[in-house]
Amino acid sequence: MSTKNLIVEGVLALTGGPDTDGALEKYYAPDFIQHSPLCADGPEGLRRLTERAKGAGARYELLRSIGEGDMVLLHARVTGLAEVPLILFNLYRAGDGRIQEHWEAVAPEIGPTASGHDMGDGVAEVTDLDRTAANKELVGRLVEEAFVGGDLEALDGCTEGGELIRHAPGVADGVAGLRETLAGTEYLKVHRVVAEGNFVFAYSEGTRDGKPHAFGDLFRVADGKVVEYWDVRTEVPQNLAHSNGMF
Repeated sequence: MSTKNLIVEGVLALTGGPDTDGALEKYYAPDFIQHSPLCADGPEGLRRLTERAKGAGARYELLRSIGEGDMVLLHARVTGLAEVPLILFNLYRAGDGRIQEHWEAVAPEIGPTASGHDMGDGVAEVTDLDRTAANKELVGRLVEEAFVGGDLEALDGCTEGGELIRHAPGVADGVAGLRETLAGTEYLKVHRVVAEGNFVFAYSEGTRDGKPHAFGDLFRVADGKVVEYWDVRTEVPQNLAHSNGMF
């Protein structure tokens, strides 16, 4: 079984299956490391959160997935856990046939955007596998130069005529809106970049309105240009349910 299939199967078994303990034993490492702001460490923390979510009638909807090496990104929607749906970027590391570690960025789903999209729709099919390395290099350079470095002119070279499909709440399509978004946000460090074909995901830390945040940014690339973009910003709580940090 591929790493991506292992993680997709394991997450869906845990979130949607009737046997929480069985899914944890089969798919998750005994020393599973948790970085989510919502969950305590280890399989026991995950078990308690899962049981509470199932008791509340929560539903996990997988929107898209990408995998590279031992890392897999799941883009998902959860309904029934809060007053509005939640959009999640779940990043997992696997090893020895088990899910070993998890990072997360989560935000309430608000919408539609000013251009009529929602936070989870858009292209989901993974294509252009032969372009994985080139697309990862393109997005990695874009994030380092524009997001971290603040060189917003770099956006122009990575898009076609300033065209960009956006999935952020209340934001219109196009690079102009992304410039405004980045103007109020400070990226400090890119921690992980995962790519598969036409999709590239970056998990970073920084500040927004002076408060520490985790940033999840998913890009779709076509013909050497960034054409679609999903993003989630999660404020880092002062007190986490574990000592592992969010990064």
